[in-house]
Amino acid sequence: MRLLVIDTSSVVSVALIQAPDDSSSGDAQILSDLVGTDTHRHAEDLTPAVRSALAEAGWDAPDVILAGDGPGPFTGLRVGLATAQTLAFAWGIPVYGLCSLDGLAHQAAPLAVAAGASELLAVLDARRKELYWARYSSRGERLDGPHVGGVETLPMRAETLPVNGTSLPDGVVLAGAGVAARSEQLAAHPLPVLPGTESLAVSAAHLGLAWLEQGRPQDAPRARYLRESDAVVPGSMAGVDVKAGQRG
Repeated sequence: MRLLVIDTSSVVSVALIQAPDDSSSGDAQILSDLVGTDTHRHAEDLTPAVRSALAEAGWDAPDVILAGDGPGPFTGLRVGLATAQTLAFAWGIPVYGLCSLDGLAHQAAPLAVAAGASELLAVLDARRKELYWARYSSRGERLDGPHVGGVETLPMRAETLPVNGTSLPDGVVLAGAGVAARSEQLAAHPLPVLPGTESLAVSAAHLGLAWLEQGRPQDAPRARYLRESDAVVPGSMAGVDVKAGQRG
């Protein structure tokens, strides 16, 4: 099976994976793994990245497309999902979706195990001084989330909580690019950071491997925006009938 993976939940990331045709996750081979650095050039960078990856691998088309469906900012996430669905329609192949944070957790999990951590919180920058986050076991299995909110919405250690609060076990670490983006807000937070992951973005290759290891779930892509778009209709346009050009 030739698998194309696209993720635009933070930066643009594109991967090609050659996997067994059956449902096993073993022997998967990563042929291409691009992880960009710009969080504002999704529309400009995504299609050239897909085209380049396919050309280097010698593929005319993949057999399946997997799209990271967030959480992520509205515009960037929409670019990735629309591109994945358009390509799937053009090629006549299936397209599936998976939580983008699952890919981040898959990449960080081995580091968490090596550090002796029991669980990790995968975090990405949600702007507005907030984070997208989900809670995972040290094996990369999602336990809770995804969520969006300020640093104060993250689960905390028992000793930092008010009575009857929900606490985390010892050995929980933060991992992901949200750490660097929200470093000021996290300075007073009691959770330790997994070294080397402070700027870790979602890797499409790890998202694809996570999907294979989860048994290749055939869920349709669904945008996990988790909150409303930053775009606001100007007050002067409120109630305007665009077709008629008159106020309703």
